Amino acid sequence: MKDIRPLVTRVARALGPDATPEKVEAVVAAVLEDDALPRPALSSPDSGERAIVTAYGVDHPGVLRDVTAGVSEAGCNILDVSQKILQGYFTLIMIIDLAGLRGSIADLQKQLNAIGEALGVRVMVQHEELFDAMHRP
Repeated sequence: MKDIRPLVTRVARALGPDATPEKVEAVVAAVLEDDALPRPALSSPDSGERAIVTAYGVDHPGVLRDVTAGVSEAGCNILDVSQKILQGYFTLIMIIDLAGLRGSIADLQKQLNAIGEALGVRVMVQHEELFDAMHRP
């Protein structure tokens, strides 16, 4: 039988303060059900654990610079990034490699929340497995 404790721990960390036993169980069950299905890799398969960072809010200079600096300061590598300005609103999606992460995803979320609050934008971090489980077709 497969030991699912590491997955449960990562899901609980990714959900952060919203983690309830029911939510964690639902996400883990979805991941395990989906485990047999092939998933397209977001980047090279040997790059380690990944997370999806999203940010949005009113556009002004320095948003991309400060969010990416926060990711870099946490020891993460940016694998892919997409940024758009939609009618004055800034949107950002990044895929980051967590291999060099100093601390936990919750620590990274706190750091990026502080940056986002200073900039007036909302920043979210989701582990790739949680993102896949929540956003699969």
